Amino acid sequence: MEKTFLDFTSHIFYETSKRRPEEEVFLLSTKSTYPTLSFTPQSQVIVPLPRIQNGTYVFNGMVFHNTKEGKSTLWSLFLASIYHLAAHIATSQYSIYDEWCKHKTQKICWQVIDFIEDVAVEKYLSVTNPDALKNINNIYSCLLNTYETNRKMNLSTDNKFSIMYKTENQYEINKIKESILTMRDGANHIQDMLSCADVLYRNRKLLPSHILPYCEHHDEVEPIKFKRCDFSFQPTGFFEDDVKLLAESWETEQNNKSRMLSRYKKHLRGLNFDEIIIPSGNIHAYLQMKSQNNVLLRKIRDGIRIVTNMQDDPRVQEMGLINMQYAIQAIASESNTVEIFDQDEARRSEEAWVILLDCSGSMKLKFAKVKEFALCVAETANELTGRSDAWSLHGFDNNFTIIKDFKEKYSQDVKARVGSLKSGGLSFVPDAIELGNRLLAEDPRERKYLFVITDGQPSGDDKFEKRLQKIVKSIGMSGVGIIGIGMKDDITRYFGNNCDGTDLREMVTKFIKTYRDTSADM
Repeated sequence: MEKTFLDFTSHIFYETSKRRPEEEVFLLSTKSTYPTLSFTPQSQVIVPLPRIQNGTYVFNGMVFHNTKEGKSTLWSLFLASIYHLAAHIATSQYSIYDEWCKHKTQKICWQVIDFIEDVAVEKYLSVTNPDALKNINNIYSCLLNTYETNRKMNLSTDNKFSIMYKTENQYEINKIKESILTMRDGANHIQDMLSCADVLYRNRKLLPSHILPYCEHHDEVEPIKFKRCDFSFQPTGFFEDDVKLLAESWETEQNNKSRMLSRYKKHLRGLNFDEIIIPSGNIHAYLQMKSQNNVLLRKIRDGIRIVTNMQDDPRVQEMGLINMQYAIQAIASESNTVEIFDQDEARRSEEAWVILLDCSGSMKLKFAKVKEFALCVAETANELTGRSDAWSLHGFDNNFTIIKDFKEKYSQDVKARVGSLKSGGLSFVPDAIELGNRLLAEDPRERKYLFVITDGQPSGDDKFEKRLQKIVKSIGMSGVGIIGIGMKDDITRYFGNNCDGTDLREMVTKFIKTYRDTSADM
């Protein structure tokens, strides 16, 4: 499978940090302006993504022209952030400063800590990836040179941060950096580092008062606001190759998303959703949730391995089509004795599934269980059918969220979107059902199912029940099998087929029976 933008950036981050996605949170965000590094409840790295605005790119508080030079500079800064923050995760010991920070000015504390830990980052990259460090240092020099040129020409500049790094105390600073490297390897390195922190805290004139755009920011630090990018940078070596791959994969992904959003937006006529969104994702949260449910998923994987061993190059068409209700039953019962294939001579009609997950505020108390159920169904649908175009998964509140489109593979990007789901907002259940039905109407398959996972709590619609009854009745008459999951008792009367459960296993078991009953009626 071709690597996506998330695959590529995640690989660089986790390879550089020497961590696994299950251990560290690495997020890409269009809502952040600067890279951030936080530690509560665990370490978390957020790297901003560029935003397109009036034909230009906005990134790190700066505006970049849509030119080869502008994009090269932008993605060099982006890549520098990933390497810099990943190196912090690999080397920095932020916990040793917890007690030291008490009763001190937090802003100055972070300046001291970042100064000390950045020295360790440079040392680490000089050993693990000297090519990346060379380019990062060149970016730094480029920023300073640009400021100096503008100063000599008496030109105004928005990049005022660069003067903060041009200091008359450079000799003293270099001596401190050498001491830091020596102390980190000593037997009493923790106490030595704290002593160094005391010195820097008292001599804060040695510290830069602002942060370079590709470096870590903290909540306590007020970043400088930029208006335009008045410098350019040309990467070299392997760093340059990575910059080009980042730019190309991001632009391809943006074009694909743009086409997808355009296709969905044409279905919004007459509906109340504020917008269609595609979330950035959280692969760490997805992997945690999947790990917690491995017991339910392990048995069905064993069954797949048995099928795989029967011949060197098995194909679903040669073995028969997957029976979805038996497959999910195998998960729920933890049994590898359930036959999950319909043989060729008795093949079932192909099916299309649209799964709708209510992410509104009313779902908050049971949302964790609902997310686990959605993951269970998604893993089953993708892994057993081998047909990524046979199902789609969507979240909704007052927005409609594309978690997985019919045309998407069950990639790391999709899994990360599952992990990023949160509850909040209004509950536009009738609108979600109508939009799901419009998506199914485009699919040529014979059997179509609409799964609605919601508590059915009305929110944001004073004619909720009347609209819900009308829409569900209309969809049922069109031949689409519609199943309600987790609904309140007073709403289930509108759904001929519905189920709920006190835990994940019971919910899956009841879902199987309801799915079977619905299939029999179609």
